[in-house]
Amino acid sequence: MANKTTPRQEFPTHGLMPRGETQAAEFVRKYPQYDGRGVVAAVLDTGIDPGAKGLQVTSEGKRKVVDYIDCTGSGDVELSDVCAEELTLKGASGRTLRLNAEWKNPTGEWRVGAKRLSRLLPGEVWMSVSAERSQRFRKNAQQLTDAVLAKKGAVQDKDQGKLSEVSKVSEVSKVSEVSKVSEISAKSIKTKDSDTSKNLTEELDAQVDVLKTLNGAYADLGPLLDCVVFHDGEQWRAAIDVDESGDLSAAAALGAYKHTSDVGELCKRQLFYYTLNFYDEGRTLSIVTCAGSHSTHVAGILAAHHPEEPQNDGVAPGAQLLSLMIGDHRVGSMETGVGLTRAVNAIVEYGADVANMSYGEPSSSPNVGQWVQTVAQEVVRRHGCVFVSSAGNEGPALSSTGSPGGTSDGFIGVGAHVGYDQMLAEYAMYETVGDTVFTWSSRGPTPDGDRGVDVYAPGSAITSFPAYCKERLCLRNGTSMSSPNLCGVAALLVSAWKQEMGGASLSPYRVKNAIVSTAKPIGELHGAGMVQTDSAWQFLKRYAARAAEQVSWRTHVDDSRRARGIYLRNAEESAHARFFNVSVVPVFPTSEKARLEHDSDGENGRLESQTQFDFEQRLLLVATESWVSVPDALYVASQGNKFAARVDATKLQAGRLHTASIDAYDSTDVDRGPVFSIPVTVTKPLHVDASACVDLGTLQFRPTEIVRRFVAVPPGATRAHIVLRASNAAALESSPALFYLHCMQLEPATRFRKFFMRERVSIGHKSYGAGGGSAEQKETKTMDVIGGATLEVCLAQFWNQLGAHDIDVRVEFNGIVPANGGGALAEGGPLRAGITVHGSNAVARLDFIAPVRPEYDVSPSIVLTKARKTLRPHEAVISPLGAERDTHLATGSALYKLELDYRLETTREETQLCLHMPAVDTQIYENWADNFALAIFDANKRYLISQISYTSPLLIKQCGESLVRVQIRHRSAKDLEALKDIPLLVDVVLKSSIRLTTKFDMASIFTSTVSSSAAVYRGGFIAKGSRIPLFIDTIGAVVPSEAAPGDVL
Repeated sequence: MANKTTPRQEFPTHGLMPRGETQAAEFVRKYPQYDGRGVVAAVLDTGIDPGAKGLQVTSEGKRKVVDYIDCTGSGDVELSDVCAEELTLKGASGRTLRLNAEWKNPTGEWRVGAKRLSRLLPGEVWMSVSAERSQRFRKNAQQLTDAVLAKKGAVQDKDQGKLSEVSKVSEVSKVSEVSKVSEISAKSIKTKDSDTSKNLTEELDAQVDVLKTLNGAYADLGPLLDCVVFHDGEQWRAAIDVDESGDLSAAAALGAYKHTSDVGELCKRQLFYYTLNFYDEGRTLSIVTCAGSHSTHVAGILAAHHPEEPQNDGVAPGAQLLSLMIGDHRVGSMETGVGLTRAVNAIVEYGADVANMSYGEPSSSPNVGQWVQTVAQEVVRRHGCVFVSSAGNEGPALSSTGSPGGTSDGFIGVGAHVGYDQMLAEYAMYETVGDTVFTWSSRGPTPDGDRGVDVYAPGSAITSFPAYCKERLCLRNGTSMSSPNLCGVAALLVSAWKQEMGGASLSPYRVKNAIVSTAKPIGELHGAGMVQTDSAWQFLKRYAARAAEQVSWRTHVDDSRRARGIYLRNAEESAHARFFNVSVVPVFPTSEKARLEHDSDGENGRLESQTQFDFEQRLLLVATESWVSVPDALYVASQGNKFAARVDATKLQAGRLHTASIDAYDSTDVDRGPVFSIPVTVTKPLHVDASACVDLGTLQFRPTEIVRRFVAVPPGATRAHIVLRASNAAALESSPALFYLHCMQLEPATRFRKFFMRERVSIGHKSYGAGGGSAEQKETKTMDVIGGATLEVCLAQFWNQLGAHDIDVRVEFNGIVPANGGGALAEGGPLRAGITVHGSNAVARLDFIAPVRPEYDVSPSIVLTKARKTLRPHEAVISPLGAERDTHLATGSALYKLELDYRLETTREETQLCLHMPAVDTQIYENWADNFALAIFDANKRYLISQISYTSPLLIKQCGESLVRVQIRHRSAKDLEALKDIPLLVDVVLKSSIRLTTKFDMASIFTSTVSSSAAVYRGGFIAKGSRIPLFIDTIGAVVPSEAAPGDVL
């Protein structure tokens, strides 16, 4: 900390772009020629801004970005042929376009298309452009209104001779940019000299009303940009009418960036740039922009080079970049299956050596999905690309890693770390804390027991940012930042290997082995450490001749889940000793050459087979904790082997996290470290007694402290209440602090966000009076839970919060659930499918039970808010997609698309609804299909709205019939054939919700004249274990207008 009166000698610049603690900066100083030269790094993200500083050239002066590709198709422009006459033609917008006489077009063939500017801009840029356009519109509309009012005043007072001046109102329209309003209003303002004053006044009043109506109904779809495409004899070129003038006589026609390095300005005031690509033999123009700032910052960390400010360089300034935009403009820059598939195709096409993906989200199952498997088997294993991905920002609770980086084989999953240099330069802390993992960084293990986070890297940086953001450099943090830092390290290692080892093969598995094996321990789960660049390089050199470094290891615990690790989370799993058979299989890299060659000249295939034939490992097994038992030795050849393991968690302390690992060492070189490790994780939960609550005691916190406790949720519980109490007699001596309260349960084949709560809680900000003394602060947070599954209660003092704090934690449970048959509960919890009431019965009966504790203030109500409709397609067509962009790497053949058309009928205007297709929607990485998308069109086939991958509530403004077109992409036409009759579920929000009458006795449904039995339940209180009947009046319910026979309310 600097002296209070004397500033530091210099700014801590080295902390802006952290490279010191990873040894990357020292590595580049030691080996300046190994700074990423000869390496192409793919960046799967929102798209790199061509105008960003530091992303123009490499340290060798080469072009930094080899190509910009819009993988999503959101910038596509479909083109049609037109004829030009005397350098003019009619554009797709209807404007007459004047062409540049200097353009070379030997064929004389022209193609035109049009694109809305709003479909090409990130949300924040479009908001700025739209606001400017709105301001101009309203200003010009007000000028017209003022002119009309002035003319009206002149008519009423023509003795003052002002009419001649205001009659020039037509000149106002010349400066107006709101063409339609201007022309209509200006024409209507002109009147004949013979008009009487009365008629003219009435006319002017009507004009004012029209202008006010138009002003109030203003809706801006944005500029419609005309595009002209032609072939100059060597390549395709295009010009875009960015100012909507129709005059392209001086415009430049840009070629594809990869051939020409051409960059154009789309919005001059916004400093927003674009590049071009052409597909389908010039039938499709791709206008490539960026869908957000994220990718530019990621690219800056990975490989920025600032020739005049080398201290701001990224990790690998000599590397070149391949910008792959997977964030789709149409869905708020979210990734889509189309974008992901095209991105991996581009990685292979351009021969990228490393790839970074700072994208991801929770998935229902780890290590599954067609895209995840394509990356692992084709991109990594066959084509040799080191694939790095962020682990997620959903921590600090266990099993919070996202897909693909934190859950999938083939990827290197990266967590986010913060060190002293970052705290000093980026976070302006007057007092630093110890180096630590960022609180929010996701933690493993995966639901199937794998490590989750392989390695850590700095998770923040101040580096390159898009020009349209008006900042050269900017601070961002997240595992999105740690991933490119690690990817930059991988680029350094690949660069060094290529230059020093010549043509020796370098598999991605070898790179990952080196990075993980040499990471500096930081006390994190299952030994994941901080990447060390030079140590990894020395490892690569030391073991360059060791063939086993080329392989990866696939482990399977042969239980019902085929898990990759041992994860005992629920109470019954750790109640007795468990025995497991563990399969271990080496995974060998392969090559495209071996796949394509014929057996008669199969030299590459022969070498691969020989490598597998020669492979053997004589392994020594060690369990790191005494409660895990394994055999001493294991012989493994190319087809793998199995061994038995015993885990006895019966004597472990309840409520705590316990970890171990099964480590395998090469018997010929134990000093190398483990060849592979199998994680063992036990979260032995606390039992909840008859009180339905458990005290976790007083938890003590210091800066960066994280405390985890595990509780077995009682069967039948549906809600958990976490109560925090903080008290401290010397509170004024301790800084107030922000805490994360993160509670989570896991359910098979379900995303962890279902039973998930992460709340920020401030401790000490409002607890204590200015005069000192003790007081108590109480915070209660509530979440949904499922009975029978372990609940993690994780409380963390946020990483940069100072001071010491003691917090008492108590967890309380309750629940009222439907009784099942004789009162038993489905799987010990609430009925998952909900409650079904048959309207054909005049009265429906539901029985409820309070299985956890007595329940008070019980007042049941049933409200119906939606009508569910089931639609069947009236048309289904399967056809192949274009082979240029939409092929599957595994087969090399074009993907197929299934298009399904559904008729949707809405009975009123402004209908809110949500569409569902559970077999394929709301899935990305775990999806068996390549992509799911839908679009809605009105009765006139006018496009209304679209959704991709995820469905969410939407608004249909008009009533009547609409067309819903669903598209599902997959590599197998046969698999798609089975979906030709798949239903589409439509949940329509009722205009008026329906409240059903409920009574505790049947007679009260029909009459109030018969007195109820004294034994009838009166409501308010349910004793624990009591079964209470509830009667529902269905005959008296009014069927809403939105519902039709066969619908479900």
